[in-house]
Amino acid sequence: MSEKEIAEIVRGYDIPAGPVSTALNRLADESGVRIVYDSRLTRFVRSRGLTGRHKLAEALAELLSGTGLHFELSANGKSALIVLAQAGDTRNDASAGGATPLPPIDIGHEQKENHGRGAGGSPQGPGDRYTGYKADSASSAMKMDTPLLKTPVAIQVVTRQTMDDQQAISVGDAIVVNVSGVQMTPNFYEAYKVRGFTNYASSYKNGLVEYRMRNLDTTNLQSIEVLKGPAAILYGRVEPGGLIDLVVKRPLETPYYSVQQQNGSFGMTRTTLDATGPLIADKSVLYRFNGEFYHSYSYRDFVKDQNVFLAPTLSFHPIEQFRLNIDFEYQHRTAVSDYPHLPAIGGYPAQIPISRYLQPPLLTTSSPVQFDKKRIAYDWTFAFDKNWSLTNRLSYMSSADSTTNSLALSVDQVTGDLRRSLTNTTSVGGGKEIDFATNVDLHGHFETGPLTHAALLGFDHLSTRMPMSNTIFRSLSSINIYAPNYWTLDNPLGAPLYVRQAQKWTGVYAQDLISFFDDSVHVLLGGRYDWAETSSNKNTSSYAGAMSTYTTDYNKAFSPRAGLVYQPLPWLSLYGNFTRSFGLNNTTSLGLPLPPQKGEQFEGGVKAELLDKRLIATFAFFDITKTNIATPDPANPLNTLVIGQARSQGVEIDLTGRIDDNWSVIANYTHDDVRTIQGAPSYNPSTLMTTQLAVAGYKLPASPRNYGNLWVKYEADGEFRGLSVGGGVSVVESSLGDNANSFILPGYTLLNGMIAYTTQIDRFTVTAQLNVKNATDTIYYPTSSNRTTIQTGAPRSVLGSLRVEF
Repeated sequence: MSEKEIAEIVRGYDIPAGPVSTALNRLADESGVRIVYDSRLTRFVRSRGLTGRHKLAEALAELLSGTGLHFELSANGKSALIVLAQAGDTRNDASAGGATPLPPIDIGHEQKENHGRGAGGSPQGPGDRYTGYKADSASSAMKMDTPLLKTPVAIQVVTRQTMDDQQAISVGDAIVVNVSGVQMTPNFYEAYKVRGFTNYASSYKNGLVEYRMRNLDTTNLQSIEVLKGPAAILYGRVEPGGLIDLVVKRPLETPYYSVQQQNGSFGMTRTTLDATGPLIADKSVLYRFNGEFYHSYSYRDFVKDQNVFLAPTLSFHPIEQFRLNIDFEYQHRTAVSDYPHLPAIGGYPAQIPISRYLQPPLLTTSSPVQFDKKRIAYDWTFAFDKNWSLTNRLSYMSSADSTTNSLALSVDQVTGDLRRSLTNTTSVGGGKEIDFATNVDLHGHFETGPLTHAALLGFDHLSTRMPMSNTIFRSLSSINIYAPNYWTLDNPLGAPLYVRQAQKWTGVYAQDLISFFDDSVHVLLGGRYDWAETSSNKNTSSYAGAMSTYTTDYNKAFSPRAGLVYQPLPWLSLYGNFTRSFGLNNTTSLGLPLPPQKGEQFEGGVKAELLDKRLIATFAFFDITKTNIATPDPANPLNTLVIGQARSQGVEIDLTGRIDDNWSVIANYTHDDVRTIQGAPSYNPSTLMTTQLAVAGYKLPASPRNYGNLWVKYEADGEFRGLSVGGGVSVVESSLGDNANSFILPGYTLLNGMIAYTTQIDRFTVTAQLNVKNATDTIYYPTSSNRTTIQTGAPRSVLGSLRVEF
């Protein structure tokens, strides 16, 4: 393509006001033009943004207007050099004048000397840590990069910089305090509540389900997107409260290397590595490697955890229209089981030290949890032209999980004797869990008269097979919670329970976002049809019985979604939606699959971009109902209870972004009433505490009515440039801890803080940082599921880090 042809291409842009470095790199991403600049030119310089359709020169001129910068296009039209305007120079910036120029920068030489870096020595553009707290779009909402103000759903994004500022190591650390309506819940797998409903079995990674998620880490994540409400139309089996999508880091064209060492309380040490750059000279093949070694003890006796995580990624971009990403992951974790066993005594959690271990350490330390995971995934996109593209994603994961754990069954309210049972689970014959997921999406933009369409047609498939597992259940000797005897020898042998499960899930879906009235009204219409198969064995007492009674249940359903957005002003949106979801229960009861879950939501709200689009605010009202909710039976670990129907109704407020060049903020508040509305048809009030039946009108466990979080960061300039100070507070109201509403989890307030300093040493960017969590050493209980499964919160902890980038 000739220089003239490149310069004459007209593209559509929607780049918000903000740091000029971020704006330039977004323009580079959208136009495919390489933009080169010295970071000293752009630090603390802001652009007023760019909207509409423009040629390249027009777009650059508009983006740089009023900044005192101008651009020079290279001879081939594929590179742009950004420099200070010289006195009287008005070639590409009418406002330029009187600026003192830096020495001229040669484009080819700059690529070796400056590496295209922006503020802080980090790379700019996709994968950059310095992306601030505000995201402009999120692909999980629509499976398209639609601006958040045009999407008729609530979605929150936790950026890489948020994770780094708070030193959030786990996914839970990253989302619980930074997103409204999200809480932890006790489970053997990593489970979160979104809008009051727990997703026990799965999260998503780059848009594909990762079944039975566990041990999730932020090492290779660029952002985390939390999509609120049922998203069944695009993703199939999801909880009506919402889903969590993990977005991994992508390779960069600019070489970049980072090594970080973290050390903290309880003997924690963590080493991470991030390296990226091109593999060949024309930059059509890129790589990125993220790795972690983590080791820590715990505030609880006997517990320790060690994790090795390696995640290389390759990107291929041989032609402008095609890009392929291939992701690999390897994880090996060894840990002493720390499943919560704190019981309730009377109407509150037992008043014992939170460091007390109530599992059998002779067994759990000699046979720790062993988890191995290998995952390979790819995604590619081919653009037929500027309006139509095809995307295919695929992931394959093999994992093995061996656990030795105990379940707390009941506690004597007078003596404090805790009755327990041992569970030891291994696969029969060394088999592994195999998870396969794929989807194909066709995106298109077209017009019909005054209507502009953003259409999506898609297909997806999930297949997961768990090997025959052998779980031993055996009663253990009781342990007294006030004076534990850890040296009682228990026979770990017992009657085995054989379980074999699998599922297949296939769906087709379509949606259309229709815009009209000068792009101020957006109507979303869509639907999905699913075919699901769930297989399990009815006879669990023997291997032969498990094999001979293996049966499959079949389900199918249609899930619609409709939404409306009205933008009376470019920075303000009013939205509403109606959605339904369909999802199979993620468990069985005595070997039999539970009936499928269904959800329905009505939602309405307001979104606004404030302070020159630096800050985004969302207010949402939601009303969700869900049927056939699975809940553990504390009286029988082999059984699962099913609630007829529950309802979550409330409001959420989120505020995220930058107030000015120095101050950034994340604030959220949730008011949510979560309770059973159709429960047990009959029950005995005197035995409700032990049976844990769900009763109409009772609150669901650990569902506080009000809770909120605030995090504020100040970045100094002038003589103290490089210094950052931040602090946060989390306030959670008291809640009821079990289905019987028989005890209270007290409310609590947590204080967190950070201080960091970044400086240049030769060609290295060095950042020293210190974070304090739960600074007041508050004793608190963040969640529970019944009277013997209460999770304790970590006491005061200190985490220091040193990061070197070059």
